[in-house]
Amino acid sequence: MFFSKKVIGLMMSVATAATLSACGTTSTASHGTSTKKQYTIAFINGDNIDPYFLTAWHGAYVEAQRLGVKLIENAPPTFDYEQQAPLIEDMIARHVNAIILSADSGTALQPELKQAHSAGIPVIIVNQTEADMNNTPYALSFICTSNTELSKYGAKAMHSLIGNSGTTAVINSSAGLTSDIHRGTGYYAWMKTHAPGIKTLPMQFDLDSRSKADAIATDIIKAHPHIKGIFAVDSFTGQGVGTAIKALGDKGKIKVVAIDAEPQEVSLMKQGIIQELIAQQPYNMGALSMKYAVDAITGHKSLIKRNVAPSPIIVTPQNLSQMSKVVYQTWHP
Repeated sequence: MFFSKKVIGLMMSVATAATLSACGTTSTASHGTSTKKQYTIAFINGDNIDPYFLTAWHGAYVEAQRLGVKLIENAPPTFDYEQQAPLIEDMIARHVNAIILSADSGTALQPELKQAHSAGIPVIIVNQTEADMNNTPYALSFICTSNTELSKYGAKAMHSLIGNSGTTAVINSSAGLTSDIHRGTGYYAWMKTHAPGIKTLPMQFDLDSRSKADAIATDIIKAHPHIKGIFAVDSFTGQGVGTAIKALGDKGKIKVVAIDAEPQEVSLMKQGIIQELIAQQPYNMGALSMKYAVDAITGHKSLIKRNVAPSPIIVTPQNLSQMSKVVYQTWHP
């Protein structure tokens, strides 16, 4: 979840996801006259299970329909850059006009990006910042929520929920992913500056596993029975933390703030277990990436911004009913 941004929930069956990832999905616009010839644009997604990625795909799909271009979507069955690399190479071999990449790694896909650049194929990156991608010169634009901003929003939300004192914990996903690290360190930095009376325990990592997040949260709560809040850096972590709190009977007593707004997290919010969600805007990011791809291949590169960081959106029980366009979807064509 972006850097709302990993395998979160199995809202589609695994069989359906595997089929989609194995053969990809092609959509051809049935209307739209913005382009005079039929262009083909590849969308290499993070995976075809996570509602975050499905929502980004939906935004790209609708924009492709509007602009009258052919969209080919493909993704690995799980969040795995090693499986993304051959998908990118395949699209280069098929001579697509542009590639939109929801990169599963900030650095490991540089050789494939260079290949696309050498082939004259413009690349638009979503879900990774320019810094995350090691400032690669082989992409035209980077469309991604700032992970530091996500962490700041999370810290502010926690502060408003628990006040100026108490203990909180941060459960992160991957120690090896820059975006995840920024989501954690930004929380500590904000608390140190703006709420020094709040003690935050050392960061722990669940390795993108709901069950491990559940176990970590359970251990933290048992070791610190007076803990006031837990910050979960993505949806998988939020789900695991929510499961632990529900099992321990601490609903409402321990405040939970989580990044992303996936269906499972929303369900936990409706149950009173999660108090605030920090949503990204994957639909809008997908739509903008498609627009930029078309701009790149139709001679309008001047319209493309190098870096775009959509603002996070706060979702609470009080405004949830107005957030239907913000909550992520389990969409596929």
